Amino acid sequence: MLSFAEGEVTKLRREFKLVLGAEEAIALCGRLSRELGGHLPAPTRIVSVYFDRPGCPLAERALRSPEDCLKVRTKEYSPDLGAGGVQRVVLEVKRERHGLTQKRRVWVPRADLGRMLRGGAGSLLPLIAGGSLVPVLAVTYKRHVYQATQEWRVTVDRDIAFHTITPELALSQLSLTAERLGTPHSTERRVVVEVKHLGCELPEWLASLNPGGAPAYSKFAEGMARVHDFATDGVAGG
Repeated sequence: MLSFAEGEVTKLRREFKLVLGAEEAIALCGRLSRELGGHLPAPTRIVSVYFDRPGCPLAERALRSPEDCLKVRTKEYSPDLGAGGVQRVVLEVKRERHGLTQKRRVWVPRADLGRMLRGGAGSLLPLIAGGSLVPVLAVTYKRHVYQATQEWRVTVDRDIAFHTITPELALSQLSLTAERLGTPHSTERRVVVEVKHLGCELPEWLASLNPGGAPAYSKFAEGMARVHDFATDGVAGG
C-alpha cells in the first residue's frame, strides 16, 4: 500500500521565492542558522524530473500565467532517510494559484513509476490520469532546509542545474542521480530561496524580504526556457 509523502494527502500553504546572489544568500543563511540556535542543517541532493503532455501545455502555462499553473514531477532525495533500502521517488502534482500552493504527493517504489505514470495513479492522483505524460526536463540541486517552528519553513537551493532527460532514464528502475544525468545543459548561478508558511504572521525580519511581492522563480519554467528554447521575457513561475 502506497503512503502519501509527509503523512498528509494534501498540502496547502502560502509561499514566496527569492533569487539571491551568493553573498546575500550567505547572510540570510546566517540569520536562519541563528534562529535554529546556531545549527547548520545538512544538505540534501535532489533530482527532480518534470513531466508534460505532448505540445508541453503545462510548460506554456507556467510561462504564460505563473500565478496560475500546474506541475507534475518526481523527486528523489539523497540521503533519503525514510527509504529503508527501497529505491523510491515522490510523485507530485503541484497546483499554484494566486499565492496559494497545493500539493498532492505519494511515495512510489521506483520499479512501479512507469506503471503509475501510465495511469495506475488515477485513483490517487487523478490530475495525471490518462497516461500521456512524458518527461521533458530534469533539474538537480542542493537544498538546505531551515525550520524553527511548525508555522514556517525556509529552503535554500544552490548548484541548480538543468538537464535533458529521456524516458529510459526517467523511468529506469535505477535511482536517478546527477552523475547518471551527465553534463547539464546549463546551470543557475543564483541561489533560490523559498519561504513557506501556513498563512500565519511571519517574523518581521522574514516578512520584510517580500515587501511588495518578490519576483517569482520557477525551476520548471526557467529550465524549459533554456533546454527547449521556450520564448519568455523574464522567466517566472512557482
